[in-house]
Amino acid sequence: MKTFKHYLPIHLVCSTLLLVPACGDSGADDDADTTADGATTDDADGDSDAGDGDATTETETETDAGDGDGDGDGDGDGDGDGFVFDDSPVEDYGQIDRVGMPAINTAVITSKDAYNEAGPADDANGDFVAEITANLEALHGALDDDLTGLSLVPCATDDCVAQAAPLVVPDTLKLDLAMPAAFPNGRVLTDPVMDVTLAVILLDLSVAGQEATSLVGVNPTENDVAFDDSFPYLVAAN
Repeated sequence: MKTFKHYLPIHLVCSTLLLVPACGDSGADDDADTTADGATTDDADGDSDAGDGDATTETETETDAGDGDGDGDGDGDGDGDGFVFDDSPVEDYGQIDRVGMPAINTAVITSKDAYNEAGPADDANGDFVAEITANLEALHGALDDDLTGLSLVPCATDDCVAQAAPLVVPDTLKLDLAMPAAFPNGRVLTDPVMDVTLAVILLDLSVAGQEATSLVGVNPTENDVAFDDSFPYLVAAN
């Protein structure tokens, strides 16, 4: 059985213009390279190029990132897309996990193996509603007094299930490109995802003044270390 893999391109730029080649082996001369003035030079790899095997000379700008395929993406496949995809049929793969809405699988699903092997159609069929309801009842038993202490009004379990159902059933990541990007319409790194999720499954949102953001601020609202301003944005764990 196959598992999912992701392949990312690695760009290795060996040299540009008249720079001394940074790649290739460092052994003795194999033969001579020709530069623009007709003189012979040594590139230490014997391939009449700038040391990467792609038949360019040191006098021209290399455009294929030093991988020898000429397409400019550095992955060596010659197709220019920079990615390699496994085209095996879907039946060769096995589903080992799933999570669309954060914390649902973790907090309110008991039969996790069955849930991980299931799909949105099983959610829509109501296969997991009973255990979601039972676990949500337990959460209310543990947290309702705390919510009341914050002057918030918990919802009855069945009402909470109905309130959260459009987000949870089916358990998929939902994205409307015509709407602003903010959880639960996708999510950005700074979204208070857990606070919103807890509000939807614990609070009576029909009560005046209570909404999906009513728990924002109960938990920390930002990281102790700021996100980076460039990809992948997440900082190292501390």
